[in-house]
Amino acid sequence: MANAAPLTRRFTFYPVLACFLGALLVAGCGKPADAPKSQVTATTNSTPPPKEAGPGPGEKVCFACKGEGTVPCFAPGCVDGQVDCPAPCIKLNKGVWVKIPGRPDPNETMQLIVVDGKQVWVSSHHPGVTYTSRADGGWDMHTCPVCNGTGKVKCDVCKGTGKVTCPVCNGKKFIPAAWTPTDNPYFNRQPDIIRLADGRVLLGRVAASVGDDRTIVTRDKKILHVKASDILPKAGTNFPAAPASPAK
Repeated sequence: MANAAPLTRRFTFYPVLACFLGALLVAGCGKPADAPKSQVTATTNSTPPPKEAGPGPGEKVCFACKGEGTVPCFAPGCVDGQVDCPAPCIKLNKGVWVKIPGRPDPNETMQLIVVDGKQVWVSSHHPGVTYTSRADGGWDMHTCPVCNGTGKVKCDVCKGTGKVTCPVCNGKKFIPAAWTPTDNPYFNRQPDIIRLADGRVLLGRVAASVGDDRTIVTRDKKILHVKASDILPKAGTNFPAAPASPAK
């Protein structure tokens, strides 16, 4: 009977341990804690971006912009949305620059310009500046207020973006399937189209005529000699672009 009390305590301990383990299982194996309400809302409301529509019936991707809707800016002198400053500041790509013997920097070039009716040599080390003459015969340099000394300003045509709306598709990205690079409304509006009897189409002008020989200078400065009879008359040759094929 000496072991009765310990044995009783032992059997009393097991139910307590079982209850404790049961409570742990309920807490640990139940449903995971709810996600924050903001996270649930964000997950529920998130939708994939809309898929861009492709060409419709009788259409194809515009060959001029490759389906982007924009093309590089074609304004004269525009490079990446920048053009030469219109102010009379010093520009390294303007005028005639020459090396002057005896200058400290062997890479420096100089240019002779006229300021206030007087000639002055200016250095290639000072682009983007303007010059004014002083009463004592000297010169003052000023940072150009138009370009802030960069020599470049934003292009007015593309607003500095370097891109403009595609003139063929008008930014729609798709065109009628029948249009070609030499037969579409934009191309057919060009005033210097020259169509030849062999099917060639040029953009240029007849620069010289000698007998039956015609010298054509294209926009990209290429020279071509053809016979007068090879040049189709403009009336009826710069025809409207073919319409889109009817949808089936």
